[in-house]
Amino acid sequence: MNVKILVATHKNYPMPQDSIYLPIHVGKELSGLTLPWIGDNTGEHISFKNPNYCELTALYWAWKNLDADYIGLAHYRRHFSTHRPLPFCKNKFPYVLNSTDVDSLLMNYS
Repeated sequence: MNVKILVATHKNYPMPQDSIYLPIHVGKELSGLTLPWIGDNTGEHISFKNPNYCELTALYWAWKNLDADYIGLAHYRRHFSTHRPLPFCKNKFPYVLNSTDVDSLLMNYS
């Protein structure tokens, strides 16, 4: 199963390293920043509408440019977790949902 979770960002920030996560620079068309991730201004896009649509420009980009069975969206500082609540700590990445968790969850619902 091909699952991609877009991580919408407009600034440099640590990202989850699991292969299901795809950091995407939202509003790239209007931004002067060069971030190390794909921009929402590649392929078919509405990046220039980011001031009005925010993270939805990333979802539009994924709809038109990604080949995935499931597409999700997360904010760059807010990640999914199977732990409730996330423990208060500086490094939350060990608790962030990973591809093994997602596979397990999807198998339970199929």
